[in-house]
Amino acid sequence: MRIDKGSSINKISSAVLTKSYEHEKFIYYIFLKFWNLYVDKINYGEFIFAKKSNLISITKIISEPSNVYHNFAVIDGWQEYQLTDLFYERFKKKIKLNYNEILADTYKYRSTDSINDIIKIMKKNKEAFFLKNSKNILLKKFSQNEIMIIASLVEREGIDDDDKRVISSVIQNRLNKNMKLQIDASTIFSITQGKYKFTKKLSLKDLKNPNIYNTYFIKGLPPLPICYVSRKTIDIILENYNSDYLFYFYNNRLNRHIYSKTFEKHKKKLKEYRKNEK
Repeated sequence: MRIDKGSSINKISSAVLTKSYEHEKFIYYIFLKFWNLYVDKINYGEFIFAKKSNLISITKIISEPSNVYHNFAVIDGWQEYQLTDLFYERFKKKIKLNYNEILADTYKYRSTDSINDIIKIMKKNKEAFFLKNSKNILLKKFSQNEIMIIASLVEREGIDDDDKRVISSVIQNRLNKNMKLQIDASTIFSITQGKYKFTKKLSLKDLKNPNIYNTYFIKGLPPLPICYVSRKTIDIILENYNSDYLFYFYNNRLNRHIYSKTFEKHKKKLKEYRKNEK
């Protein structure tokens, strides 16, 4: 059942008793009017009742905030344009949220919640997550924003959880050695800025793109995350998984990344892969 904001008591009572006689609706109307004036205010929004609910229990339910929740899912690795499209599809408004403001997660909201209410829910979710993990050792080494940047690189590069762990260790190893990260996902973002889907192969010219998000061009981390990241991926980063790997490439045939500890081994594996690809 849905009660629109500003609905009259007469309209509400008729909506509750759709299949009742007129005299029954009138009696409930009088009761509801008294209830609304002297007991509790009738709320608006969507409500669901048990099949055998009586009028007293129904009246109590509609005197509380809406008990119907909707899901709003922000998918791991989404770009700005994808979340903007979802907001517009759901609420007919174009909303932009920075990647470091929220987590990719499934949020629940009531029909009575405004967009600002939903955004507050999303932001509080992220704040609660980092508060819970505030004593993690990596949050003493990196800022919250830097953790989200690393997580976003891993989110866009990693195939599965195990792959994400190793890529996370590669990023930290390269940062520790002051090496360029050279992550393709960052180069793609330097071109699209998260505003559209990248559909072509990266070229040598792309890798040389003088942009602050292109980790083939800059040393260190980009200034901000490059996508929305999930709590699961951030948890993987905060595990602080260790490896000696510094290099990797993607093997299309095996559908996984191939890791190496030295540049010489990396070149050798890459050469063998390219030879077999011909």
